[in-house]
Parts: sequence; C-alpha cells; structure tokens
Amino acid sequence: MKADEATARLSQRDIFWIFFKAGMAFGGGLGILAVLEDELVAKRQVISREEFLTTYSIGRIVPSGTMTALAVAYGHKFGGYFGTVVALVALVLPAFLLTILLTIGYSYLRTGAFLKLLPVTILPAALAFILAAALKLGKDIFRPSLELLLAAATFAAALFLHLNPSILLLSDGLLGIFILSPERGTEK
Repeated sequence: MKADEATARLSQRDIFWIFFKAGMAFGGGLGILAVLEDELVAKRQVISREEFLTTYSIGRIVPSGTMTALAVAYGHKFGGYFGTVVALVALVLPAFLLTILLTIGYSYLRTGAFLKLLPVTILPAALAFILAAALKLGKDIFRPSLELLLAAATFAAALFLHLNPSILLLSDGLLGIFILSPERGTEK
C-alpha cells in the first residue's frame, strides 16, 4: 500500500476516534503510544513501524508533550490543519472529562475507604500497562549489542548518578552518531 493511498483512507472521523481511543488509554504516555502504534501501524497500516518510531523519537525532543507532538504530526499528516485540531481535541477530551468527573467524585469519596484501595488496585494495573507498552515498543529497537549497552548505561547514569537528562540525551545522540550510525553496520 502506498503512503498516498493510506493517507486518503483516514477521514476526520477516523482521526478523531483513533486519538480519542488513545486519550482513554491507561498508563499515560506509554499507554497512549501503544494504542497509537496498534491503530496506525498494526490495524490500519497507514504508516510503517519505522516511521512511527521515528516520529515518536522526534516528538520526545520537541518542546511540548510527546503525545501532543504525535497528535500534531499525525493529525496534520492525515488531515491537514483541521486534522491537527481534530487529533488534539480528541486526545485531550477524555482526560478533560475524566478530570471533571474525578473532581466531582472526589468530593463525595474523600472520606471513605475507596481511595485507600487505589495503591493496591488501579496503580499496579496501570504500571503493568506501562511496562507492557514499553516492552512491546522496545522489542524491535534493541538488539543485544551496543544499543542495549548504551541504553543500560544511560539508565544507570540517570538513576544512580542523577545526571541531567538533557546532558544524557545529547551525549547519547553524539555517541549514536559516531558509534551506532547506519554506515557503521555496512562496513562489516
């Protein structure tokens, strides 16, 4: 399927429902990311997995929320400027409505035992969704090689040495350019 044919297959309604469904995902950004990957790459096949991960990577470094950046990128790709607005509204709408409902509900439930059950019920389930999404998205990225070693070293540096994430991101980017570049793989 050509990209032009795939782009034509997403209507404004499709854009809305994809991003609305993503906005309802548990687990924050990774939950949303898993839904978008499932809808755009696996089910509808309107973009490749490589393009999805590339757009996600770019979304991680722009000065906005990553999921906001993805909504803008894919909303515009599939629906122009109006598609961008549709994707952003659809992504934010579930959280907006849920925040209003939870605020109202909290005023009624704040003195009861229900809120004490959250740490042993919903929070572990949300953590499981986040972990499953991270593993699913990372399975094709990391091979047992320098990429995995670099990721582990960065994780350790952030966790144990409390290094600035911006410095880690820049240094990993430079290391990736010089050590892990695609040209390096073709020299073998």
